[in-house]
Amino acid sequence: MVGIPGRSKGCKTCRRRKIGCDLQEPQCGQCKKSGRHCEGFDKDIAFIHRTPQGLLRKGQEQCQGPAPWETLCGANSTLTKQMPPQINNAAIYVDGMLHTFLVAFLPSSPILPSPILPLSHHSNITVPAPPWMRIAIALPRRGPLLSTALQALCMTKIARAHGDQALLMQGMAAHTQALRALQNAINDKNTALTDETLAAIRVLGTYELHEGTMGSVVGWTSHEEGVDQLVQLRGFNSSQYESELGQALFGEVRRSAMIRGLQFFKGSFFSEKRWCIEPWGAKPKDYVQQLYDIGLLLPPILEELHTIQGLPNDPRRAQIWQRCQHLEDRFSAWHARLLTLFPTLPYWEEPAELMDRSSDIRPGPFETSFDFLNIHVADGLGFFWALRILLHTVLRRLSDAPEQSDAIIGACACNIARSVPYFTQPKCGFLGVQWLIFPLKTAFSAFRQMGWETEWEWSRGVMVAMKNRGVSYGGDIVDAQWGERVR
Repeated sequence: MVGIPGRSKGCKTCRRRKIGCDLQEPQCGQCKKSGRHCEGFDKDIAFIHRTPQGLLRKGQEQCQGPAPWETLCGANSTLTKQMPPQINNAAIYVDGMLHTFLVAFLPSSPILPSPILPLSHHSNITVPAPPWMRIAIALPRRGPLLSTALQALCMTKIARAHGDQALLMQGMAAHTQALRALQNAINDKNTALTDETLAAIRVLGTYELHEGTMGSVVGWTSHEEGVDQLVQLRGFNSSQYESELGQALFGEVRRSAMIRGLQFFKGSFFSEKRWCIEPWGAKPKDYVQQLYDIGLLLPPILEELHTIQGLPNDPRRAQIWQRCQHLEDRFSAWHARLLTLFPTLPYWEEPAELMDRSSDIRPGPFETSFDFLNIHVADGLGFFWALRILLHTVLRRLSDAPEQSDAIIGACACNIARSVPYFTQPKCGFLGVQWLIFPLKTAFSAFRQMGWETEWEWSRGVMVAMKNRGVSYGGDIVDAQWGERVR
């Protein structure tokens, strides 16, 4: 409720008569001269609608249209001459900015799954949890650590898209502030193991994955290893993971631990049976997490095989062979069951020219591409194919007749490559590109090892496009030398 600037400041009587007022108080000269009653100088008031809901709606309306960084997706695109959102310290505006980021980061609703599987005869399996980032941003009351970490990521991504150096510096400053706050939270026994602390570390890990402030994925790995340690301190009791955010975080931590274990040939406590059962309690496990149960058994095999390389007669080689065959059987059973979960096929082939391909992704050397029922099915199958590539890479080393493994490796690598148009389409958001990193890196290495130059060169171009979209790890893979192991 405020005064209205720019209006006449005369008394009410003179303003109604539309004559000049000499502003004398308590009775103006014009009224005194004409013998009229001077009604005084009380200012009119006006109501301005500034509720939190109104401000948030205004911020969202300003951000409608393509995500700010989608204009950078085309290989020959020019930077859109559009001003980024003006940042202020109002919490409601920060929420609007987070909403803008979330729209661009997460897949859009047409490719998100229904919350309930349509077939009732699989009552012991559910769809994957919503992305943890969405849950974290939707928290009604976020603490300062998580809020600052989210602001750092959002500001930086928006600034990169618009070429706004001032906003980029604000994002970097927020990142530094979040790191200091994180150290304080970890040192406090009351906050070290909370959902918000774990979420903040994962936000900062995502920041490193996109920004690469420490080079390659060193920063991302450091943050993720910290999360592993905190989860291990929490323990595997289901009471520790009852909240929606806690469940989603635990699932993503398992995913990250598996990827790093496969990269560095190192097993983790997540592969232990109790860690694959207890955290869920009586709740059913979704089909992607069931795949992770199998995949987490592969890093210990790689670790053991690495210790006996150069020992062709070591008896452990036969044991590793048997363990790999057991995993292959479990992978095949997982895929067969996935095909029965839905009333229609979860994925199918389409002519490559009919797919909704982003302008920065060149047409691939394939006649067909894969389309998927939803983003989680695509993510699960991408992981499935990548895990089979790595499994058969081990079997190939242990076999006297590697031709069968070569055929499976080639087929799985091509399946991943044919999924690229789906993951990189604008409606999959940044998260689709981020989920593609591990499968595509695995396929890229397979093409390189098999000498398939056409497929390898095309995959390399995709990773260059990923780097141009702001995922720095894509560039790290491209810059690696032939045969170099990218960490």
